[in-house]
Amino acid sequence: MNTRTILAGIFLATLGLPALGQQAQTSRRAVINARGDSVVIRKGEGDLRIRIYEEQAENGEAPEEVEIYEGIYLERADETTNSFLEALPFIPKKKKKRDAYEPHDFNLYIGYAYMADHFMGFGESKHFPQDFSRSWEFGFNFLSMCHSFKKNPHWGVNIGAGWGYRSFNIDGNVALLKENGQAVFSAGDANSSYSRSRLRHFFFRIPVTVEWQQRLSTRRLVFFNLGPEVEIRHGVKSFTHINGGKKTRVGKGMYVNPIGISLLAQVGYGGLGFYLRYNTYSFFQSGKGPDVAPLSFGIAWHW
Repeated sequence: MNTRTILAGIFLATLGLPALGQQAQTSRRAVINARGDSVVIRKGEGDLRIRIYEEQAENGEAPEEVEIYEGIYLERADETTNSFLEALPFIPKKKKKRDAYEPHDFNLYIGYAYMADHFMGFGESKHFPQDFSRSWEFGFNFLSMCHSFKKNPHWGVNIGAGWGYRSFNIDGNVALLKENGQAVFSAGDANSSYSRSRLRHFFFRIPVTVEWQQRLSTRRLVFFNLGPEVEIRHGVKSFTHINGGKKTRVGKGMYVNPIGISLLAQVGYGGLGFYLRYNTYSFFQSGKGPDVAPLSFGIAWHW
């Protein structure tokens, strides 16, 4: 049996493989006869077996088929159609890597910061006079871990850790001071005026988000994630400029809750994302400051 006949038989059998896959499990075997010789292709669970038989006769006996070759082709992880050459067990195969899940915790981000009167409120707070255009935050993640779901690579869980800085600019002739065990806004008078006042703090953040993503090209994918985020605040200070002088610290700690729980949402494409973060309860300790909830939104870069 010459090589051309064998290859032609295998080619014809390979063309019939899709039809074999649509049949019942008990009928996944194809036999190609070529001038008495046979090529048998059997589709099993997870592999493809190709056997080649040749008719041989000895000492005048009746010819019988003798197996001269067997090859096993393991089924690939992806579901693309096998070409003729890929089906041949003696042809080198290309290794195709399944698209890996890519977590999108913040790597570097910057955005506006804002105080609202209550959770999920977006209006201007009556208890916190603020210059929104000069209130902002920035941060970066130094740790990122994830768990992807192998059966559905579009979904995964991300866990990160990061550090950053946030500043709220206080509008008008007002400063945030400590008085009688409370953080209160004090207006300037004829003897002392306040300007460019602000409340700032540093933070560690630990986001835990569930993410969905869909790859649109080799290097680009669209993604969305949502989940809670723990915020640990430190270095809380209140500053102002008295009578136009140098920046002066007028309070420390300011009865701010040291730990906050936020709801974090992000949507993006490629290495660019847009986020919204909303604290779920008051920024200040109960009864020791204005009842306001911080929120922030901005842009994030991933690499």
